[in-house]
Amino acid sequence: MDYRKIHNTELEISAIGLGTWAFGSDGWWGYQDDRKSRDVLAEAVGRGVNLIDTAPIYGRGHSEEIIGDVLAKHGMRKDVVLATKLGLNWDGKRVFHDLKPKRMREELALSLKRLRTDYIDIYQVHWPDPDTPVEDSAGVMREFFDEGVIKAVGVSNFSVRQMREFMEHCPLHALQPPYNMFRREIEDEVLPFCIEHKIACLVYQPLHAGILTGKFFFDGATIPNDINRKNHPDLKEPLYSLNKEILAKMKDIARKYDKTLTQLVINWTSLQAGVTSVLVGARNYDQVDENIESVGWTIEQKDLDAIYALLDIRKLAGPAIT
Repeated sequence: MDYRKIHNTELEISAIGLGTWAFGSDGWWGYQDDRKSRDVLAEAVGRGVNLIDTAPIYGRGHSEEIIGDVLAKHGMRKDVVLATKLGLNWDGKRVFHDLKPKRMREELALSLKRLRTDYIDIYQVHWPDPDTPVEDSAGVMREFFDEGVIKAVGVSNFSVRQMREFMEHCPLHALQPPYNMFRREIEDEVLPFCIEHKIACLVYQPLHAGILTGKFFFDGATIPNDINRKNHPDLKEPLYSLNKEILAKMKDIARKYDKTLTQLVINWTSLQAGVTSVLVGARNYDQVDENIESVGWTIEQKDLDAIYALLDIRKLAGPAIT
């Protein structure tokens, strides 16, 4: 496993991180058995994945609880770089932005309790709150950082303008944006900004909700009836047929390296300029293994050129939507 340093911190994170939204079993990704979640987490850490990413909103705290239990049971807390978030609140089924300073302090305390730890390695503002000035939320994050209860400050889903404003009031060590072969808008401004300011970029949804694995096109899997994918435009015409054609050609490229399409996609993502770690979910041991074997090898330039030509065709068809 390759490890990459987060600038201005003592943290080194694995090139592949474990995303744990599915641990919440909240309907967005369908149901996942808690025993499988625990097994996947222990296996991933045992195989060298040290970046574990979660959030309170994943199952209304359930994902954090699962992680806290496993790390405590196996004595793994010091083996991982634990990343969680704040800024989304809920009232029944309603989810809303909430970065009021009082709520931020409450969220930190609740996450520490659920995760069974006294510090968080990377604490991230999950989304900007349109009703709270960036200065206010950045000020509270600065307090947490200065107190040492968090080791690095992160934001998620922030624009360059929002990051600039945040950095006027608080150090910024990491950004978490969506990024994948079909969704590349951060290449225009966000990634260059992160490179310039030495901000670690932890990208999520590298497999585009599972679409880039090819399983909904070639492997006989039905499109899940979960919230995220049952009406996904990339799984409906006219994009479905185009995506199938593009992914079939990429699958042929992957075979040249004795790799799966999933591994080709993750490898490509991991090696893009400015990307520090790729956050990938897993439901079982096989997926953990597949994710880990995605790194440690390189795609030849002629095959990269072929991939970019295919992605240009996809880009002309319209923007990817998650």
